[in-house]
Amino acid sequence: MGLMVHSLEGIPEEHHRDYFIYLLDYGWNEPLSNALKSNFGQMATLASEKKNAVVIMRTDAGVHFSDEVLSWHNINGDDADREQLLPAILITNRHPAEFRKRAVKENDAVEQNLKMILFPLKKYCKDTTEVVALIQQIFTSIKQGKDLDNFGIVREKKKGFGGALANSILLEPNFAGVGFSFNKLINYFKEK
Repeated sequence: MGLMVHSLEGIPEEHHRDYFIYLLDYGWNEPLSNALKSNFGQMATLASEKKNAVVIMRTDAGVHFSDEVLSWHNINGDDADREQLLPAILITNRHPAEFRKRAVKENDAVEQNLKMILFPLKKYCKDTTEVVALIQQIFTSIKQGKDLDNFGIVREKKKGFGGALANSILLEPNFAGVGFSFNKLINYFKEK
């Protein structure tokens, strides 16, 4: 049974996971965001079977947050609209409690070891069928501890360089056969 989090209040601050998976959208009613919502249960189940991941998405009321690193218009120094970064799947070591804090209090310093891996959907999926296939591929690989064979790094940003306030990796579908190592994903979040 998957852990379905409908509120950021649902996970205590002391609750630790290797990483958290967030489904990011604008809060608007659009086909790609709706595909994320309708597949939430399946993603939560696949991630929870890995035992150390949690999938979180907004409820209908949503949780609005905004800081220098992550907002609906800017993700780690990149223009979210121009780069077509949202909607997306975000894997990060940022605990939901941190989002709760930032929703009520702005201008907190960025966490020292914040890391993010982003899978933008709009740029690579023409329709909801492609979104569902991409979601299935990502979460099945995570569940099985397999490499993300069909994804490659488009851009890697280091904190402090090129406007980046955190370390981040942007992945895209890659059909050349050179994939993103699952062990690299896990180690990425464990490195200090």
